[in-house]
Amino acid sequence: MSNNQYTRRQFMRLSLAAAATLSPLSALARQPRSAGKAPGGSFKALVVVLLEGGADVFNMIAPTQADKYADYRATRENIALPLNTLLPFSHANQNGLNPESYGMRSNMSAMHSLFEQGKLAIVANTGTLVQPVTRTDVENGAPVPFELFAHNTQRSQWMLGDATGSQHQGWAARIGNQLYAEGNPWFNVNVSDSNNLLQTGGFAEAIHFDDAYISPNTMNTYGFGPESGGGELGKVYQNIYKQQQESPNRLMATFARRRMNELLRPNRLEGLFDNVLQFDGFGDGVHETGKPLGRQLELVANILSVRQEFETRFQTERQIFFVNQHGWDTHDSDNEHQVGYLSESLAAFQNALAEMGIEDQVTTLTLSDFGRSLTSNNAGTDHGWGTHAFVMGGAVNGGDIYGRMPEMRNDSPDAWSDRMIPTTAMESYLASATRWLGLSDAELGSLFPNLASFPDGDPGFMS
Repeated sequence: MSNNQYTRRQFMRLSLAAAATLSPLSALARQPRSAGKAPGGSFKALVVVLLEGGADVFNMIAPTQADKYADYRATRENIALPLNTLLPFSHANQNGLNPESYGMRSNMSAMHSLFEQGKLAIVANTGTLVQPVTRTDVENGAPVPFELFAHNTQRSQWMLGDATGSQHQGWAARIGNQLYAEGNPWFNVNVSDSNNLLQTGGFAEAIHFDDAYISPNTMNTYGFGPESGGGELGKVYQNIYKQQQESPNRLMATFARRRMNELLRPNRLEGLFDNVLQFDGFGDGVHETGKPLGRQLELVANILSVRQEFETRFQTERQIFFVNQHGWDTHDSDNEHQVGYLSESLAAFQNALAEMGIEDQVTTLTLSDFGRSLTSNNAGTDHGWGTHAFVMGGAVNGGDIYGRMPEMRNDSPDAWSDRMIPTTAMESYLASATRWLGLSDAELGSLFPNLASFPDGDPGFMS
């Protein structure tokens, strides 16, 4: 970590600015649970990393045991990883069974090291489910998630934390509703680089970090407030201000107040980043659209370096960050470069947390649209279902695989239509991570209404 500090403008002219769009009107009438400190005390943050497009995790982790590797090789054919290139590990026998040997891809050495240090866990074969099912169940017509292999639908179900269609707000937004009340309209527990469903629909709009500097004088620029402003846009905002002050219509008054608070937010954040710290080791992205993952994680580390300012100004001890690594839709390759870049970026981020002394207070977890098909399409793989997830941090019970690894072989009993059937429900995975934030079992049941359908409960990867 550098001893140098950014000024506010040097910090990529960073601002945490409200989204230009308003929260849905349905959010206006909701009242969250309580204000003030989060349950459990002390600062904690979740960092959600989306592997957008559906990561081929079956070419990130492969069996090394001789017979199982032979099955894997015969199944994956031309895209199978050579046995002698895998970085071997044996997981820690968490189910009381004999641990099988596995290896990570050779360019995942940074993640392999974190696993060996007990700072990284693997959650095996997780995915969207309506209820627990086997291959026979599915073949006999048991319910499965809607539009099972479609990118947008499956990614939405992960963001909503629900495969039944009952939820319309992101699960991170719903956590914000539970943890913080209307008394703090200028700050939200959710922070992101972009609009995303995970953090949408809550009481307060998620706040965004952006390269474009947003002036703290936004209100004056638009002429929005007790004094009239210039231009047609100023007149619109002035009218909204009057509605907030005078309207007998509660919906319109609340709508106007929310918009005013969103425009006021840059003023409330003035000077917040004067003392952010710089970190080394974050590289540039490979084959990505949008902002590279490493740059996004670096900005999260910058923000976390002034976490005390957030606690002091906004009385918040919880935050959820969302970052996105694009480019995982691997129909014509196995995205070797994406895998290596993910490994390096996660390690750089964990190193930054260690330098700040907050490894135990920040947990990073991956989501993806789905896994990939079991077999190759001769160039890459096609859309799948079950996937492995990675959880990283000092509070993680690392060095282990949680859940059951599927059999990687032709005509696998764990596969249906060439896709792995999840054996760890999405809700169980997400509930384990969010329980660590301090949510009670009752709150988790409300947050993930279908959680009760999965009796296996908490996978146990959080300490």
